[in-house]
Amino acid sequence: MVKIKLIFLVFIFFISIQNSNADNSKDPLQYFLTDLKSLEAKFVQILINENAEELERTEGILYLRPPNSFFWHYQKPYSQKIISNGDRLWIFDEDLEQVTIKNIDNKIEQTPAGIILGNESVKEHFVQTSMGTIEGYNWIELTPRDLDAQYQIIKMGFHEDKLGMMIIIDNLEQTTRIDFSDLKKNITLSSDTFNFNVPDNVDIFDETK
Repeated sequence: MVKIKLIFLVFIFFISIQNSNADNSKDPLQYFLTDLKSLEAKFVQILINENAEELERTEGILYLRPPNSFFWHYQKPYSQKIISNGDRLWIFDEDLEQVTIKNIDNKIEQTPAGIILGNESVKEHFVQTSMGTIEGYNWIELTPRDLDAQYQIIKMGFHEDKLGMMIIIDNLEQTTRIDFSDLKKNITLSSDTFNFNVPDNVDIFDETK
């Protein structure tokens, strides 16, 4: 089973078609981020290898609160929680009964998570290109400026002010596609959502010390 260890190592899609009728009058990413205070969404995530073979399909729910808090919960076929309060990151593998704890640094600005959280330095870290409307979504493509980034391309598809799909192509030529549904913007989320109490009797790998 392929285990996904970090929220920012996942996401996006690989349609490389340019639409000659692209509407550049409105930036769909900035439209989505305008007045975004919180987000809840269900997701289905598919990992595909360089031969277009499906390696893994997972589903779950996520909660985001700008500028840097998130709770990404894989529910099927296994349970894994990835939680950040902006200072600490917890990765809890329930099946393995282990927790990894990390410090959050400014590298999150260069990740898909940082983009969705509305990080203000998106254009500092990415070259953004409009792809126009494809199959009902308004697409943009983000190419990392950092040549050592862990992925080659990030693509995001929007419908009006909602994020519908993301796709990431990493440096191993693997593609991660995420379909979002039941998006709810600006709902009330407790700060407790983005903190994690480590359960008893689990292995702890604390990388903050």
